[in-house]
Amino acid sequence: MRFIVLILLAISASAADIDVRPTGSLADALGSASDGDTIYLQPGTYRESLIVNKTVTIRGPENAIIEPPGGITILADGVVLSGITIRGSGITIESNGSRIEGCNVSLCNGSGVVIKGAGNTIINSSITRNSFAGIEILGSNSTVKWNRISANDDCGIIVYGDGNVVESNALLENVHDGMEVEGSSNMISGNNISMTRGAGIELLNMSSGNMIEGNTIYGSEECGIEVIESYENNISGNSLIGNGFGIKTERATNNLISGNRVQGSVEDGIIISDESSCNTVHKNNASQNHGAGVRIEGSKDNMVIGNTVHSNAVGIDISRSENNTIRGNRVVMNGVGIHLDIYSTDNTLYHNAMIDNRQSALDGSVHYGRNIWDNGSEGNYYSDHVCQELCGAYEIPSGEEINSMDRFPLSSWDEGFMYVRFVWPIPGCVPAYAKGLAI
Repeated sequence: MRFIVLILLAISASAADIDVRPTGSLADALGSASDGDTIYLQPGTYRESLIVNKTVTIRGPENAIIEPPGGITILADGVVLSGITIRGSGITIESNGSRIEGCNVSLCNGSGVVIKGAGNTIINSSITRNSFAGIEILGSNSTVKWNRISANDDCGIIVYGDGNVVESNALLENVHDGMEVEGSSNMISGNNISMTRGAGIELLNMSSGNMIEGNTIYGSEECGIEVIESYENNISGNSLIGNGFGIKTERATNNLISGNRVQGSVEDGIIISDESSCNTVHKNNASQNHGAGVRIEGSKDNMVIGNTVHSNAVGIDISRSENNTIRGNRVVMNGVGIHLDIYSTDNTLYHNAMIDNRQSALDGSVHYGRNIWDNGSEGNYYSDHVCQELCGAYEIPSGEEINSMDRFPLSSWDEGFMYVRFVWPIPGCVPAYAKGLAI
């Protein structure tokens, strides 16, 4: 230990400060520097491409501007770029443990920053108006935090790698998606994402094990969060307001959608669609959406449990879907509380409360009796079905002569029904990757 300390002290003692002016050469300064040195840029413009192959700090004020025709490539570990403006060509980090802090990266022909190594950090920087993405993360275990990433021509951030943390960034008015994730086990939390043409956050191409938590997403034209052909992701505690769809899955398996607030969507609040299966929609609050609060469309073996769904065109809508469980939901003041279309069969619905909806429930399935509206001893609560302790059967209108039946409707409803114990992923559901699904 003493030997290591002596080495560190020797390096510190030998570190030098190197001043560079626009009339000089930044490349020459870098060539004469040693590991541990700090290069201070004076205000002005430096039109030089750089290959940083030494562990140095390059520091300057914001009006020290580097316009590198061929970009900046960081090859050495532990490099720091601090406080400077880079424009025209971006930064590529091929090393480990480097940091970009307080920089302004803009107008690059391509992405602003590309991270290929591991354990790198981008913090407190502004990354704007680049012709592709603001930041691309191809490597692992890097941190992107407290940045403003705006008006990039593709995505604000693209994550291809694993184990990265993207936290507390502002992603504003990026043209395609706010963030695109194609890796696994990343933490995406506390970001503020708004006004994209695509999705606020998009998971795709068999992404798995990602935590999407505590983000605020507003005004994305396509949807707030979209999960495509991906599995076992946890989407929890996000606030999604005024997006096209709030949360949407397509051919997605065994994802948890829990504790989100989804409000004012142009379409549905939460939609499980296109052969998505084994997903859990749990304890979300879906309100004032122009379509359904929660919709299951063309999908099976999903669970919708313990949600509060109010003031939507339809509370919970099941379309062309089978073998889904709808349990313990509070469905209030919607146009229709719960609706099943003519092609939906073998769905199970019980312990739900349908309160003050214009129409409590509709079951239009052509397969009469194939949807089960009770668990064999208890059904659902309907505010338009007034009864004492023992209730007679409740007919679920179908629009035809023969109606489905809740054999054991509840005379009152206990909010304890919302606290459903479950195991996630859903028991008996095999994720897509384990089935060898070819996509």
